Amino acid sequence: MSTTFDDLNFDNRLKTGLKNMNYVNTTEVQAKTIPLMIEGNNVICKSFTGSGKTLAFGIPLSDRLLRHKSTGILILGPTRELVVQVRNELVKLNRNTDLRIEAVYGGHGIGAEILALKRKVDVLCATPGRLLDHIRNRNINTKQFDTVILDEADRMLDMGFIDDMKEILNILNPVNTHLFSATLDGSVAKLIDRYIPKYEEIIIAEEIIGKNILEKHVDVKKEDKFQHLLDVVKNAHSKKVLVFVSTKRYADSLTEKLINKGINVASIHGDKSQMYREMALRDFKSGRKQVLIATDVAARGLQIDNVEYVVNYDAAKDADTHKHRIGRTGRMGKIGYAINFISEQDHDRPKVTRKQSIFGRARPDQKHYEIEDEDIMNRYYNQKPVRRERNDFDRERKPFDRNKSFGNRNRRSLNRDSTHRGPQSPDSRGTHRDGLHNEHGPHRDRNHTHNRFHKRDNRKH
Repeated sequence: MSTTFDDLNFDNRLKTGLKNMNYVNTTEVQAKTIPLMIEGNNVICKSFTGSGKTLAFGIPLSDRLLRHKSTGILILGPTRELVVQVRNELVKLNRNTDLRIEAVYGGHGIGAEILALKRKVDVLCATPGRLLDHIRNRNINTKQFDTVILDEADRMLDMGFIDDMKEILNILNPVNTHLFSATLDGSVAKLIDRYIPKYEEIIIAEEIIGKNILEKHVDVKKEDKFQHLLDVVKNAHSKKVLVFVSTKRYADSLTEKLINKGINVASIHGDKSQMYREMALRDFKSGRKQVLIATDVAARGLQIDNVEYVVNYDAAKDADTHKHRIGRTGRMGKIGYAINFISEQDHDRPKVTRKQSIFGRARPDQKHYEIEDEDIMNRYYNQKPVRRERNDFDRERKPFDRNKSFGNRNRRSLNRDSTHRGPQSPDSRGTHRDGLHNEHGPHRDRNHTHNRFHKRDNRKH
């Protein structure tokens, strides 16, 4: 028998917020976690993406703040997208309370965050690096946070945040520390032993990912992938399609090609600005963009509703990444479709995909996407340049030319000096004689230049 939120004992204002979010029944992790955290226990939870863990810790911690059992909550997450998503979810939950919830993360200006932190913050969602920036600049009163949540702890460790996490926990020395992770072994277990000696453990035995996903493998040549993707997008009939690629370069290339085919598409990867990434996700969630091209930055933690198709354009690097990629579809009891393009290069990799389901066999070869060159990327990047963000992979970087860099200034100097009837300075005469600069370069060895012209003037006299 399923548990409803009304069956649990917490603040009615939070229950009203849940009803406005159309949540009635709890998930397994929520039913087990909420009572323990309300009582003040440390909780270690092994749960999978899509299990509802954000509300599992958001509800009890908000309740403890409202009952003045806690002074402040800090939630650490691995990526900007996850931090923003958690913040937005908690804001909806606390719509009828006066709790202030903020987020700090890299990729955008720090000024607005500093202004927001000058007022008391009840719940702060943060990435480790940006949080330490604020702590070192004394923008945050670390004593106000008595509870810390380590969300997606295994991924934070994988991304190299171990030292930042240790420094933050040592500075805050929280009363309660809760950890949510897809795994509880290895470096995660060491972190638990050091910082969470006493806790209640919750293991979600049933894997949620894949429960409602129909998966199909398509053997396809590398040069034919694009045409197969077009077929998937057309057959989706305006429903959301999330496409995963292996590199930022492929993401940009594929986005441009789909735009040229008249498809509403956006892309996200690590080189995109935070504002662009948030806008792309917002357009995809709202349906303004049918297709989202992503690297694995979007594979875990992001909540995007009603994604019917996930396409692995490039195979995942390991089984765990593949699992979290396809976990973007088939959520909340709905049926989803995962389509894996398997090329010759992917056959050399360790097998990471599951057995394909009743969704179908790999379809036989149909018409191919004809290209002029053997390599799709070479063909694409030999075309007209595409406007890209700063520091992108294919921006041409020219060596510094000292003479050329001063050329415009010397030209302006020449025009200015030539309007005067009086004698020109030695430097300006040298500039006039050589067109843009004298033989020693601009502003070099002025004494030598002056002496040379001085002797020539003496000879004239």
